[in-house]
Formats: sequence, structure tokens, C-alpha cells
Amino acid sequence: MQSVFRLLAPLLIWASFATSMEAVAQTPAKTKIRVASVVSAAWLPLWVAKDKGLFEAHGLDVEITTVQNVSTVVGALGRQFEVSGCTPIDIIKARLKKLDVVGIAGNTQEMSSNQQMRLLTRADGPVKRMADLKGQVVATPSLNGVIHIATLNALRQQGIDTNDIRFQEMAFANMGDQLAVGRVAAAEIVEPFASAPGKVATTSLGNPMLSVADPVVLTCWMANGQWAKDNRAAVLAWRAALDEANQYIQKNDKASRAVLTKWTRLPDEIANAVRLPAYSTRLDDTAIDTWIKASLAVGAINEKLTAAGASFE
Repeated sequence: MQSVFRLLAPLLIWASFATSMEAVAQTPAKTKIRVASVVSAAWLPLWVAKDKGLFEAHGLDVEITTVQNVSTVVGALGRQFEVSGCTPIDIIKARLKKLDVVGIAGNTQEMSSNQQMRLLTRADGPVKRMADLKGQVVATPSLNGVIHIATLNALRQQGIDTNDIRFQEMAFANMGDQLAVGRVAAAEIVEPFASAPGKVATTSLGNPMLSVADPVVLTCWMANGQWAKDNRAAVLAWRAALDEANQYIQKNDKASRAVLTKWTRLPDEIANAVRLPAYSTRLDDTAIDTWIKASLAVGAINEKLTAAGASFE
């Protein structure tokens, strides 16, 4: 019997090895996706999907790179990155430059029931309404971004000439101090800075973002158009993983905020108190067209552009 076993043992080992190799060979390779994003609570679904294995479960191997400004990544899509966080304005400007870029998923929405943006002014200051901003200085994170375009749109809708206001770019983190010392009369600001206690009491002049639409897409995901066409299954898997991440965030607030703390390095007390955005992967040509119309209305773009094909279906 022992001699028979000695003869069969190598065959059994080889059979086991061959079966394992066959199983490995039959396991589909994961699609590599290199992603660019910035450090902000807006991108929490990305981090949750990564840390909780949701991307991997959908056959994706996601590598995340943090950048200072996603607007600078557009030219690297299809080469250095497959996917990048963005705003609808980034997609619009890329298409104006004839770049092959499409939106592949939504990320956050601004809505009256969950507001991230404020136009803040000092509670004890002379500005009581938007019309009082004439001749004043207003802080903005970017003269070319969605937040500023929304502010210009809100002012325009109230019949205010924006040429009578001077806008000054500065980081969100500095806006509160500049309001306190009177260097700016108002600030285009978002959470968590909008709710953070400052040196002086502030009051809101409203949420300009809602002048564009309610709800309105605030941030989204873009990719090289040809890559998206060639990797349709990966794009659908990307959306599915983020949908599951959004559901996880809704059901697991404490655990999700722990992920937020890890990736942003925010102090626990801030990460636990910040109002999280409304997350949604919904994105279509109509949502992008909304921003095309607003951009044209305020002169942010001067060339008419169709939104057809701006989002990947």
C-alpha cells in the first residue's frame, strides 16, 4: 500500500497544482484605473470604495493620486490617468478645446435640502444683501470655477452689474480671516469652512449655486473619451462601485467619517461634525448643459457648445 501511495503522491500533487493554476488562469484580470482627485469631503465615495474593497469586488484595480487642482489633469487623461475628479466646467472647457473628454459619473449635487455653498459676509458689516456688494471686494477660490460662475449667475439674476464688484482669488482656509480684518466684504465659501467658527460672526447672503439649478451637479468624474469607449465594462463597474460606496456612507456614518479622517487628515472633531455633501453618480448631458447655459449667461465662455455626448452612456 505504501508503495502505491508513493507512486500516486506526485500525481496527486501535480493534479492539485494544475487545478490551482487553471483556477488562476480563469480568474479575469482586474482593470487598472489610475485616478486623480483632491483632498475634500466631496470625494469620500472614492475613498470608501477603495478602502472597503468595492472597486476590487467589481474587477477594478484603482490607484489614487492626490493632486492640487484637478483642472490641470485634463491633458493627462488617457496617458497618466484614466479617470479624474472634476466639475462640469472642466468638461465644458475641455470640449471647447476639442479634447476627447467625457463625464463618466456624477459625484456630488448641491440642493436646497443639503447645501455646501454660502456667500458669507460679516454679520456686523455694511453688506446686508447682494446689491450692497457694489464697490466691494469678494473672495473667490477661483475666477474660472463653478463656485464663481454660480455667484456671477446669482448676481446677474438680481440685476447686479458684476463689473462693479472686485473678485479676489484666495484659499478657503484664508477667507474667514480676511472677512474678520475687513479686506473682503464677502466670501464664496463651502463646507467645512462655511460652518467653521471664525473670529467674527457671519451671515449668509444666500447660496448662489442654487441659482443655477436645484439640484445641480457640483462635482463629477471625467475620463478620456476613447478610453471610456474601449473600456465600457470598467466604466459601468466604476459607477456600480461608487453607488455601493454612497449606500455605505448613508448606512455607516461613523465608519465613513473614519475613512474621511484617514484620507484628509482632518482632526476627528471636524471630520465628525462636517456636513457631508449629497452624493450621487447621476450625470447626463442635460446636467452639463445646465452649466453651459450658466457659463454663457455670465460670459465665462463665449462660444456656443452642445452638451450632446458630453456624458458617457
